[in-house]
Amino acid sequence: MIDTKKYFLYTYRLLIMLSFIYNVNAQTYELGCFLGKSLFHGDIGYNNAEYSILDSKPVLGFQFKRNLNHHFTLGLSIYRGSVAADDADSFDVFSLERNLHFQSKITEFGLIGELNFRPYLSRDPEYNHTPFIFSGITRFFFNPQSKHSDGNWYSLRPLGTEGQSSDAEPSRKLYDLHGISIPFGVGYKFNIYDFITLNFNVSWRITFTDYIDDVSKTYVDQSVSDELTYQLANQSETEFAHGFQRGNPYNNDKYGFFGVTILYSIKDPPKGCSNMKIND
Repeated sequence: MIDTKKYFLYTYRLLIMLSFIYNVNAQTYELGCFLGKSLFHGDIGYNNAEYSILDSKPVLGFQFKRNLNHHFTLGLSIYRGSVAADDADSFDVFSLERNLHFQSKITEFGLIGELNFRPYLSRDPEYNHTPFIFSGITRFFFNPQSKHSDGNWYSLRPLGTEGQSSDAEPSRKLYDLHGISIPFGVGYKFNIYDFITLNFNVSWRITFTDYIDDVSKTYVDQSVSDELTYQLANQSETEFAHGFQRGNPYNNDKYGFFGVTILYSIKDPPKGCSNMKIND
């Protein structure tokens, strides 16, 4: 299991250390609003991640960033949105037969570092656009739900759809509804007017849980659970036997976002030596 505190401190120190590789010409803060959509790839739905865009849901986010120099940015982010997937959309024969679906709210808090490929600083007409890559560490919260034939959506974790905390599967514990993820992504940003920057980006999150969609291991016998749990755990016309593979526990779920961020730049007051220029 990942040591959250140690990884967070390592990431923070690395990003700060990298920020001193280049000489600082000027610095700015940026406040931004992200408007976009979600991506999800797990056990339910499309087998290929590139198709996940077809199940994307709206996402809203906010960012507070510090441009440490022309090449490095360190920021905090908050995202709120939903992810969803449906086996009915899959091209895989087993997934179609399994016939599961889910939706979940996603709330994420992140520490993100950006690396610009070109010298860049908002409010600087000479260095006002660049492609970039980014990564960091995030804490996210989720709650998978499934729709019953009665028309209501039920939270799946308390039901123990794979026999969690039951006598039949005593080694399976209820999974946490939060986790750590490692984001990675690419983007392009350009200054459209003095203090306004547009940032287009797409990213994925590597997670350490296989339960964002509530599917990971095997089916359990109907006698292990109540009627509601069994109906939500097995929505196929086929009655799968106890121990039959339901998901793939060796591939953790991942999610991501794509969209545009509108950033407002707050420039630091001059500190002298303003005629210094940075070489490409």
